[in-house]
Amino acid sequence: MGRQCFMVFMVLLVAVALTGSVSAADTNCEVGVDVKYEYADDNGNINPDIQELTDENGTKINFTRTFDPAANMTKIKFNYQNITNTTKFTVKIRAPGYRELSHTFQLTDYGTVYAAHLSLTMNATDAYKLGREITKKADQILNFTRTGEVLVITTAGTAYYKNQTTEDALEGILNQARGIVSYGKGNLLMLRKTRLDPLDFAFIVRKGNDLILAYFKNASMTPIYIGTVSQNMTLTQYQALQKKLGNDTFPIASLANAWAIGLSADILREAAFHGHVCMGTISGYAMIETLLKYYPATNEFGLPLEGVSYQVIGVPGGSDDDVFIYAMDATPGKRAYVGFNTTEDTNIVGFIRWNSKTKIGTLIIMAYNLQDLISKYKQETGATAVSELKFNAWAVKKLTTSPEALVKILYAFDNLTQDQVNYLMGYEPTKGNTTIAAAGLDLNYILNQTNLINATPSNSSYSTGNLTYGDLKNIGRLAAEKAVELFQAMGINLERDDYQLFVLTSAGYVRLNNQETSPIWDGIYDILGSRLSRKTLLPVHAPLWGQLKFDFCLINGTQKIIKSMYYNITSGTLVVQNSSNYRIEEVLPYDPPFDVLMGWLFHNHVCGGSSPGYLIADYIFNTYPKGENEKYIYVTTLDNCKDDILFMLLGVSAGQGTYANQRLTSDETTLETTGGGMNGMVGYIIIWDEKTNTGRVAVITWQSPRFASGSNSYEEYIRLYKHDYSSPNLVSAPVVSTAAERLINKEELGILLAGGTGSMNALQYIFSIPSNRTLEDLIPVNNGGTPVNNGGTQGGSTGGVPSGSAGGISGGHSGYSPGVDTAASPAEVGAASSVSEEPASTPSKAYEVKNATSGASGGDSSWYVYGIVGVLVAAGLVAFGFLRGGAGK
Repeated sequence: MGRQCFMVFMVLLVAVALTGSVSAADTNCEVGVDVKYEYADDNGNINPDIQELTDENGTKINFTRTFDPAANMTKIKFNYQNITNTTKFTVKIRAPGYRELSHTFQLTDYGTVYAAHLSLTMNATDAYKLGREITKKADQILNFTRTGEVLVITTAGTAYYKNQTTEDALEGILNQARGIVSYGKGNLLMLRKTRLDPLDFAFIVRKGNDLILAYFKNASMTPIYIGTVSQNMTLTQYQALQKKLGNDTFPIASLANAWAIGLSADILREAAFHGHVCMGTISGYAMIETLLKYYPATNEFGLPLEGVSYQVIGVPGGSDDDVFIYAMDATPGKRAYVGFNTTEDTNIVGFIRWNSKTKIGTLIIMAYNLQDLISKYKQETGATAVSELKFNAWAVKKLTTSPEALVKILYAFDNLTQDQVNYLMGYEPTKGNTTIAAAGLDLNYILNQTNLINATPSNSSYSTGNLTYGDLKNIGRLAAEKAVELFQAMGINLERDDYQLFVLTSAGYVRLNNQETSPIWDGIYDILGSRLSRKTLLPVHAPLWGQLKFDFCLINGTQKIIKSMYYNITSGTLVVQNSSNYRIEEVLPYDPPFDVLMGWLFHNHVCGGSSPGYLIADYIFNTYPKGENEKYIYVTTLDNCKDDILFMLLGVSAGQGTYANQRLTSDETTLETTGGGMNGMVGYIIIWDEKTNTGRVAVITWQSPRFASGSNSYEEYIRLYKHDYSSPNLVSAPVVSTAAERLINKEELGILLAGGTGSMNALQYIFSIPSNRTLEDLIPVNNGGTPVNNGGTQGGSTGGVPSGSAGGISGGHSGYSPGVDTAASPAEVGAASSVSEEPASTPSKAYEVKNATSGASGGDSSWYVYGIVGVLVAAGLVAFGFLRGGAGK
């Protein structure tokens, strides 16, 4: 009987071996994954990412992968115990621009290995399809793949599409253009808007002396405009353009024409960040160049992780403020920018350079004056009239050869004390606890300080290098190749297009020998496939004089392997470092949304103080969505890192007068229902109706969430960003709420932007406004029953809005044109026609540049209020240069 049982057992064992129903304890497995894409030309150009492999129990399996470019196949290898031919596995695959693919399969026993070959097809995301198809359509119209020269301006990256972020639309543009458009070439500009704004695309090509635009509005595949956008437009042509593009007319036209005359890519990106190119943009860069020449940066100071070389005291409403925030990395969230309406002159700014050793600072106050620039232009060129195009080219040349000729240093004082800095900028002795409110650019206070002495300028010389696009691109290639070498030394092979490999770099912000460095991005992409639109190449905000740095970060679960280096400009070599350069790596394992990641890059690091920004912005978008004629204005009262995220996401701008930073004390911003420090009345949002000149103001309060001890706050916050409140680590949810909401008129808006009245700060003033108002109370009605627009421009610190407003609010160039008077309706005149000055008694020409009145502080800023136009005919005479009104200074 025992012998029979033994024979039966042997037969069963042989059967099992033949059928493969039982395997060895640990079996080698190999899967070849051949991925095809919906867009066939992506085959072989995109390396798919095997994101996850699990068994039928949902258990994750460790595996190795290699990509065979010759076969266009990814091979994955792993070991698995007790495998059979019926064991099921699931692989998850992703690729940039494509929907994540989940596929379940089984393996076949080949004796020494279990193996399978998978042939899979991935479908494109809606945003990727849109980017590709609109680019294809634009190429059919403009034929830019033949000329190889095109500029793309889009709201993709900030605007949402089908309730999703739109980085895939950027990826679609890049892949359809196949190298003609790239981040490194500087011909893809992301126009900063909000998630609520339309998803628009502008394609511009040069055709002789003309610029031809194809403009796609609100994700439509049919362009709403095809035609000229150049400075040579006739009145009729401009009217046709403005009728189609509306408020986007000047942003698109100014960026296109600046690109055409060769403005550098980093300045164009700042202009897209600000909203347009204008004289304020150029003058802002001229101020920075002048500052670095005569009062160069000495060291970094500020709170931990937020050290900056200068602190900036601005007056919102002048476009130069956005230049300082962007090009100097002087962001409000790092407590490096404070500004509200302390003076009528929005062209004036103060810079504080602090010596952390001597505890003494230098205060430099600069401004620019349009009238002086016009006089210089005439004197140097012999021109009797001012052509905006020629003035444009002259100003850009000055910026590159003698920037100090465009601006004035009004005052430069040494011996600035810590107490004086605290008065101007506010004081935060411990993080989140502000004890002294910021006074801003209080000239009366500054000029009456008896301890201040005239500062002695240095005279640093900065030469411009001669590196070509190819030279700079090669630096990126060399850095990527060095990273590959460093990881190989650890036994890790880096693969192209790896979703888990992130490159963080200051390239694109910093300059090498005064040359912009964005071509480095293209070199990194050539080797590693890293791109901003893939969330794998991350430009980290830095001042333009900063050091060129790189972090190559490989994520494995929650583990991070980082290899860092910097570029030695003297030797022209890459130097490997032992420590990382950045702190943004902390959030990368948790896949943050694209828009908040852009906010963190702008802030230049991640921290607990910045984390609330996304949730507060989310609350504002949901609770106070802006309408067709409305815009957001945000004023910070409790200043910390979150404000950089709000600045980016809300699309607000100090340069356009839609952002101010008043920085009140923690006591002034605390309610009985909130804590102190980081909590309280963090700011107020104004939803301003430009048509009726009325608005709503809401005081926003924030209370921090509580997470379980030992949990990762970044992971928990990112869960909340994705509206997932199910985490067991969430002890108490954050609370965003409204402490007060009021309707306001034009005069009250001005008071709020000026920081309140003499007896009340802005928050107190809001609470004092009657809560039972109606819109009918605010909008006067004439005898015919038609609401009267209570517009007009009021400058100054006691009321009104920043000087140079369009329809009452600075920054948008909507509804009017520079130098256009309301009485003018001439026949066709070239948009770049000469603009001349007339005596005061002579009727003004429609295309006239008004004279500026010189003032003690460098000129009355109201020179740029050229005329608020109520009809399109008057609005038609536009010279697309830098002599714009309002925020276009």
